[in-house]
Amino acid sequence: MSDLGPVGDLARATLLRQASGQLKSQLATLTQEAATGLKPDVPAATNGQMGRLAQVQARLTALSAHGQNAAHAQAELGGLQAALGTLEEIVAGMGPGLQTAAAMGNETSIAIRAEEARQGFQTAVRLLNVDVGGRYLLSGTAVDRPPLSDPGSILAAAKAEVAGLTSPADIASTLAAWFDAPAGTGGFADSQFHGDTAARELAVSPDIRVRQDLGALDPSFRELLKGLAMASLAADPDLGLTPEGKGALLGEGGRHVAAGATALTMRRADIGLLEASVERAAARNAAETTAMSLERSDILAVDPYETATALTQAEASLQNLYALTVRLSRLSLTDYL
Repeated sequence: MSDLGPVGDLARATLLRQASGQLKSQLATLTQEAATGLKPDVPAATNGQMGRLAQVQARLTALSAHGQNAAHAQAELGGLQAALGTLEEIVAGMGPGLQTAAAMGNETSIAIRAEEARQGFQTAVRLLNVDVGGRYLLSGTAVDRPPLSDPGSILAAAKAEVAGLTSPADIASTLAAWFDAPAGTGGFADSQFHGDTAARELAVSPDIRVRQDLGALDPSFRELLKGLAMASLAADPDLGLTPEGKGALLGEGGRHVAAGATALTMRRADIGLLEASVERAAARNAAETTAMSLERSDILAVDPYETATALTQAEASLQNLYALTVRLSRLSLTDYL
């Protein structure tokens, strides 16, 4: 480093700059290797045989995408399970309670239970409009909008369907037909549902795709809403029902609520199976990511002792070069003076 030969000041300065640049570049490379534990020069690290490394990198990229999908699916399924769990808690004992009040025939009890059903209906609709991160989970692929109209609008539409009817049986059958009507026939699905019925699929691992086809038009949800609407309208003075008629409509509503609650439990079990599948996929993704990362490290890893030694030597060489540069600069100034 100190033997620069019989050269002029300009040539000597050029040589010093070149040596400094080389040492700085070497120092930067070694510092990066020490920090990451990986060789930055991939072709040199693989001796030009980059096929296996490319395969590993591609696999890691795919696993990262699948991992993000799995986390997304876990968040959505967890949010949906929580919403339906709350709904199940609300309606679990409501059906039998409505039927009991109907059997008693006490107008005060009927009015109290009808109000309970109305509040339950409002809560049920809000829970079925569940969203996670602004994505509505029961709207099919139309995740940008809530699947159902607001509770008041749905109840008003249901009440309009039975306007002028005086028989509890006719009211119940008309409401049932309206809630159960398939799309395109002018019922609940056409006027109060704003999503679509397409399923959402997501690849959560290289070999597992999760299909979520549960929507707000599922029969279990319609059964619940149907029963709650019947029960909430039982005490509506505009219908003009007799005490016996109120009890009959309340009891019919309770029967549908009980059936819907049972079906809701089954839907939650289905979601639980999806959650378990996603959890298994996430665990497999994590395990394979670890294995692939280790293999990549084996291909690109540096020897930490060799890197530390080379880094120390490069730092010492750079310090010596700086010292030599200062010394030569002083000598040149003395010669000039």
